[in-house]
Amino acid sequence: MSDIPTAATADAASGRLLKAVVIGLGALIVIALAFVAIGIVSKLGGHGAAQPAGAFALPPGAKIVEMQSEPTRLILRVHTGQGDEIDILDTEDGHLVARIK
Repeated sequence: MSDIPTAATADAASGRLLKAVVIGLGALIVIALAFVAIGIVSKLGGHGAAQPAGAFALPPGAKIVEMQSEPTRLILRVHTGQGDEIDILDTEDGHLVARIK
């Protein structure tokens, strides 16, 4: 006999390759679904929804009258019970940069 592969040998090799590709893609789909499930559970569970430590909060009863944005800054004109003020916030982490009364 000769060492030349026959059509049956080539079909068996391509069948094995096709089976390996299908198994690999199936594994990727299962992994992707696991990440989606973890994301949904973390959103519904409230993890990651906590306000950062330096985050700005309006005083009770205050109302935003005007808002402007600059690169990395948010400028708020706020009306409070004590009068008007301007609050400048950092958009990266939400902390108060300056308050002008």
